Amino acid sequence: MWNPFRREYAKVVFSSDYIYGLPAVGEHKTFDLWKYKKIRDKLVKEKLLKRRNILQPELCSYDELRLVHTETYLRKLQDPQYVSQILKIGTVDMFYNSILEYYRAVTGGTLLATAYAVRWNMPAFNLGGGFHHAHPDRAEGFCLINDVAIAIEKFRKLRRGFKFMIIDLDYHQGNGNLLYFKDDPNVFTFSIHADSWVEMDRPQNKDILLPKNCTDELYMNTLTRELNDSCLQFRPDAVFYIAGSDPYEKDTLAGMGISREGMLERNVFVYKKVRAANLPLIVLAGGGYGKESWVVYYDFIRYALKNKVRVHGNS
Repeated sequence: MWNPFRREYAKVVFSSDYIYGLPAVGEHKTFDLWKYKKIRDKLVKEKLLKRRNILQPELCSYDELRLVHTETYLRKLQDPQYVSQILKIGTVDMFYNSILEYYRAVTGGTLLATAYAVRWNMPAFNLGGGFHHAHPDRAEGFCLINDVAIAIEKFRKLRRGFKFMIIDLDYHQGNGNLLYFKDDPNVFTFSIHADSWVEMDRPQNKDILLPKNCTDELYMNTLTRELNDSCLQFRPDAVFYIAGSDPYEKDTLAGMGISREGMLERNVFVYKKVRAANLPLIVLAGGGYGKESWVVYYDFIRYALKNKVRVHGNS
């Protein structure tokens, strides 16, 4: 039975616009378009989440897109055929603009999650997002626009000097974020991955390359050691966590051999680490492919909705 007095320990951001937009064709055929709806529906069925408590984002505006992306690139994005070509999804009708609206909707979700997490210091999970390959003037790796960069730039118009850490545990390196923030002393990029796209030596970056056939033990030992060191050195004010599901052993496109239990252990470690430090946490789905990938993010959100993490200095 639903308990109306049950305290919420995290917020979830989702919109029906997340479902209708990206065709499951071409190189996207391994992406389960319904995965985030599956997560929402199962959490609702288990009475851990009520539909009316889900945060509903608006589409990211063009003014918000301009905070990161060039005017020339944004004009190109308004051509559906150009978009379908750069995302390698085949030919679409010249009036089919749902693809761009999908990315704008999910980016709007990242903006809303950021605002909510920082305002209320409550973890916020976007059921999508983490488009970490996108550049100001071009798309890359299925990423059309860079939602994390836009969220950071928008927030910093209100609070200058705010320090963000991006913890990226997707299978692929988040090269778009790494390059965009390469000269920014107030953004630390941390990544453990099995696929590097660029190499860069900067004080505010930690890149760890692990073998594609990894083990839960090696993965967790590396994460625990390296993230502890990075957090101590940088001292962020808020954290973005790109919780990519594609290191999961059943991922059909990537996969590092990490078990379902290992993926939950990874996510819970990051969650507890950030929350124990009393830092706002914005969680994004990142990559994850195949019919089984949804269970990884579901397990994580289910844990967050059920468990309170003790914050240092608070009761």
